Order: sequence, then structure tokens, then C-alpha cells
Amino acid sequence: MKPSARLPVLLVALLVQVPVLAAEPAKAPAADSKAATGASREELVAYLARIDKRMTFTSDYKGTVRIMGLSKQNSETAVEIHVYRRDKTRDLLFMTTKPKYMAGSGYLRVGNNLWEYEPTVGQWTRSTMRANISGTFTCEADFERSRLAEAYEPKDEGTEVVDGVTYRKLFLTGKPGTEVSFPLLRLWVDPDLNIVKRIGYAPSGKPLRTDIVRGYQRIKDPLTNEFVYHYKEVMEEEAEEGSRVLVRYDEVVLAPLDPSIFTKSWLESRSR
Repeated sequence: MKPSARLPVLLVALLVQVPVLAAEPAKAPAADSKAATGASREELVAYLARIDKRMTFTSDYKGTVRIMGLSKQNSETAVEIHVYRRDKTRDLLFMTTKPKYMAGSGYLRVGNNLWEYEPTVGQWTRSTMRANISGTFTCEADFERSRLAEAYEPKDEGTEVVDGVTYRKLFLTGKPGTEVSFPLLRLWVDPDLNIVKRIGYAPSGKPLRTDIVRGYQRIKDPLTNEFVYHYKEVMEEEAEEGSRVLVRYDEVVLAPLDPSIFTKSWLESRSR
């Protein structure tokens, strides 16, 4: 990671004010936990599918993701990435545009394979869903559609009340043979099916990253005329280093994209 772009002073102050988030151990609750709601596996899978559906676009997606971070060693980063998605086929391409020395680099998913492109050497290398993106600790799952129901087995962890609001807690385990960014995941979901907090864990149960979802944007999908909910702002904290980033999802446009965008030649042509 070679951070160079300066983080705005106001944002630095905002990041510093956010309290450190305690990461819970990944141990799943006992089956007879008093806090459990008693929902069956089928009901929990259906619940996850409802979360996925309200976050999935029928139209093609284009947007700009801005990642602004401050590490524990006080190094600063400001990365801008253009994201192109076609949820119905899981096509995904993202291209870094800032800082300047990273411009033109990017990632392309072809089928189940994720490829990283380095324009200075014109080389493609195989990547994984768990790999960090563009020198930050964000990962592929931060850019693609939600697929909780197809990728994870859920377990009920009951509810938790904070400031009078009841949040549902779920503990998820990645299905065998399915590549996911976090093998274990704990979610807090509000009554409107918004994920407000999540903790990702290693297979050992070690906390890797805690996310606080600070806002959603409500977007009307032109193909269905239904509203879809997309992240607006997420605060992510890496457990090991204590580094934090604020991820903003801006300039979202839902409209047909040229199929040529989801090709290696398209990304290569951006840096010529």
C-alpha cells in the first residue's frame, strides 16, 4: 500500500471521533439460547433472501466508491474507484481512478474468477474474494451485490435492543465450496431489514473487520419501478491494525451498460 493522497482535515476529525468498536468472539450461541427467536433454518434463509433482494439491482449499475482512511500509524489514504455491475449475471468490473499513481488499475470478475490488472506492466493476475482491493482493506464483497442466502448458512442469535430499537442478530457460516470474503460473519439487522453492523471473522473465529453502516440510499430501479437500498456510507475498522476507512458510495446510475465494459480489453484501453 502506497498512500499519498491527503485526507480532508474535516474527515480526519470525523474518523477520530468514532469510538473503537468492540469485536465479539465468533463463537456461535448454543442452540437452546434463550435469546434465540426460534426461527427455523428455512425461515432464516428466507430472511437473508429478503435482505439480498432489497439490495439487488435488476438494471445495470454504475457508481463511484470513495475510500478515505486513517491508519493507526497516521498514514492517510484517499482512493476513488469506478464500479460497474450487472447483478443478473454477476458481472463486475472496478477501476481505480485516484490517486494518480494507481489510476487505470482494476479488477474484473469472469465467471467465478477475479482478476487484477496492473497497467504499468500490462499484467493480469488471479485474485481472490478475500484479497484487499487497491491497497485498502476493502474487498470484493464491498462492491458486488448481496448474496447472503446463497453463500452462508445462518444461525439465530436472537435480538438486541439499543436505544429502544430491536436489532436481529444472525451468525453466518460460509457454505463449503463457496468463496466468500469472510468465512464467518455476524450481522445486526434493524426492523426495516437494513444491516447496521457486521463483523467478519477468520475460520479460527478471530475478528478481522467490523463495519458500521452509517447510511443507505433509496434508489428506484427503472426496470422494475421498485425501490432498491444501497449503501451510502460505511465505516470499516480492521481488527489487527486498528485502521479505519470511511467508504462512500456516490454518483450511482442505473442504466444499461455496454457489454464490452466487462472485458479485459476494455480495462486495458482505459490506461493507454
